[in-house]
Amino acid sequence: MPSVQKNPLHPIEINEYPKLFDYVLTKQGLIYFHTLKRNYILGKDMNLDEYNKLRLMYVYYATANRNPQEVSAWQDICITLDDKGIFEKNMYCSKEDLKNKSFIIKNPHYESGLYRKYVEYVKDAMNSK
Repeated sequence: MPSVQKNPLHPIEINEYPKLFDYVLTKQGLIYFHTLKRNYILGKDMNLDEYNKLRLMYVYYATANRNPQEVSAWQDICITLDDKGIFEKNMYCSKEDLKNKSFIIKNPHYESGLYRKYVEYVKDAMNSK
């Protein structure tokens, strides 16, 4: 299996995942994330703010835990939501609410610009096709 399949955020190394994003989940955030994820999986009605929070918290959860399978699941959810016409909108407000409720806190391991390395890789791969 190619490394891109095993590592959905290639060329970022799996051990660097915890450095990718500026925030991480708190204990209360983890509980809320699992509630959102469960509601999504069960097909319960969710509003745009909840979908935004699910997207944000899912990637924080997956990368903090160095879990490529969860990163792939996050990517699948983002694609599925986009396909359903549920696009990211007002993400700033959703993120601020998560911060205000102490569901996420600053990531002490965050490395600015690291995620851009992945985005540039994806853009280059798409442009070469």
